[in-house]
Amino acid sequence: MREPLAGDPVEPCERRWVAILKAVLGWLLVPGRAKIPPALWIAVLVAAFVALDTLPGGEPGLQIVERLVVLTPTPSAAFGDEGAASTGQRDEIAAVEPASDTAGPQGTLAFAMRHNGNSDVYLLSQGTGNLLRLTFSPADDRDPAWSPDGRYLAFASRRNQTWDLYAMEMTSGTILRITHSPEFKGSPSWSPDSHWLAYEAYTDETLNIHVLNFETGESQQVTFDPAPEYSPAWSPDGRHIAFTSYRDNNQDIFVLSLDHGTTINLTNTPDQNEDYPAWSPDGKYIAYSAGVPGGEMIWLMPFDPNSLEAGPDLDTDGLDDAAEAFPEFRPILFGIGGKPAWSPDGQALAFVSRQGGTSYLVAADRRGWGLTQEGFSSTDTIYRPQWRADGLDPELEAHLERQGAMATAPLYTELLLTAISGEGASSGRYQLVNLPNVNGSHQAEKLSDRVNDSYNALRERIQMETGWDYLSILGDSWRPMNHTPRPGQGRISWHVCGRAVDINQGFLRTGDIELIREDVGGVTYWRVFIRARTQDGSLGEPLRIAPWDLNARARGGLPTAQGGELKAIPSGYYVDFTTIALDYGWERRNALSNWRSSYFDIEWWHFQKTEGLSWYECMLEVYPEDEVIESYGVLPWWTKRPEWEIQALP
Repeated sequence: MREPLAGDPVEPCERRWVAILKAVLGWLLVPGRAKIPPALWIAVLVAAFVALDTLPGGEPGLQIVERLVVLTPTPSAAFGDEGAASTGQRDEIAAVEPASDTAGPQGTLAFAMRHNGNSDVYLLSQGTGNLLRLTFSPADDRDPAWSPDGRYLAFASRRNQTWDLYAMEMTSGTILRITHSPEFKGSPSWSPDSHWLAYEAYTDETLNIHVLNFETGESQQVTFDPAPEYSPAWSPDGRHIAFTSYRDNNQDIFVLSLDHGTTINLTNTPDQNEDYPAWSPDGKYIAYSAGVPGGEMIWLMPFDPNSLEAGPDLDTDGLDDAAEAFPEFRPILFGIGGKPAWSPDGQALAFVSRQGGTSYLVAADRRGWGLTQEGFSSTDTIYRPQWRADGLDPELEAHLERQGAMATAPLYTELLLTAISGEGASSGRYQLVNLPNVNGSHQAEKLSDRVNDSYNALRERIQMETGWDYLSILGDSWRPMNHTPRPGQGRISWHVCGRAVDINQGFLRTGDIELIREDVGGVTYWRVFIRARTQDGSLGEPLRIAPWDLNARARGGLPTAQGGELKAIPSGYYVDFTTIALDYGWERRNALSNWRSSYFDIEWWHFQKTEGLSWYECMLEVYPEDEVIESYGVLPWWTKRPEWEIQALP
């Protein structure tokens, strides 16, 4: 959060409130502790904060039209020597007044959701609660964005082997392909006159913001920093673009003036990451997320358009006049959640909150938290929503309802060899099955018959996504009950019942994988990214935040206090292994509390498939109970312990 301004008093009681509320939030966000309905405790906590407002493939049945984009020089003037350029179309990008006749809970929300190993665009009617799947491509579709005139829904897709921008005409369902180039493109955002799109694109080995004329296909780059810049949001007056930048070694929200090419760091918080800027319809506020996934908060930052109107520095003091003139505002806390989207009338915000393995899509009215409602929830991951005032065309809605009723094929089928005893899979005992061609022929890696097919399917998927067979080498899989545990750890392990693997650690040293550190509720988790073998844009996508350097966890032979440090964001294309593994039911393991000083407690390599079982139930799937008791003693309490406590054990 921003430091108080000079002359802006901050009472000591405010600091105490912040500390208390952070502690409460940290406790609630520990998995398994938040037992009350999330929508209710979200509303109660946010109400408390508000009271302290002085604190800071092809679509089935749909037509795809290929529209070639011809890149030609845009008639515009350069912004000087800094490399930024104007769209040269000020008269065409006119201000649009926000809608004033739409109630907060009305209209249609578009969002991406990852289901059955694939991201697609979905629509949710705020009036009826009707959920419709809009896209059906076997490739990922995401980042939906409504055009202000209501005609189109733009989105990013990999349906033609590379990430490009598309737009669906919402009356006919026709899909236009907007861009045709191999580099990554995503996160489209419309100008208020619906003639232009801002988007992120990977060029010159980094992400930057580009703008594109929707009618002609002409595009040009508007940010040029060597650090990644992404998540653009076009302002309602048409003259500014907010975006996320890593130029100051962490994620901050910046604003670019299209008139002068000047930028300003709006949030400027070196100790906190922000992302997903969203303009209020009147242009007076920018909402954004702050924090790590699973522990985000939504803030509202006031915006004064005059702050960027000074233009580039014309005097000799060496400073940017726009930056000097920018008035510092204090952010206003909106509530718990992330990825905000404004209602068309500016009276509500939709956002996503993920708790306990469930994503909640929530709409909260700014005028009264009694109007907060949970719009939709799913164990699938929900991504950033977008809100428009109108409902859907009845014919398109009927068509989507018919398409949504069609069954989809599962990612894999778990074929069981035999259940040794018992009635049904839950009480029977199952074999330990060798994994084919894993670690060569010198070592037989095994998993339970209940999960081996999901691992084999995951291995094949990772090879397809990355271009190489990363899972053909494992650090570990099954362990016998009498195995010797690693230093500081016990014999109770999901490896023993054949439901855990340790992925190969050697590729971390070679730079073929990267780790992103995520701290949720005081618990450290790791997200594993695998570098794609082909770096032409056909596999993976660029990294947006800095990886964690475990090699820096010791200096002079002694562990550091932080257990490592952030390093520079590497160039190139990477695949999110952690997300794909979860598609197949393989969950990452949290680091243990001593991970900063004990290497074996880092656990970034550990993935397990529990399927809601306790560890003791997992053991009884494979072993007779008397053998388990002989090795571990009588442990009837295992079946009663909360799952979050089981997850915290070796």
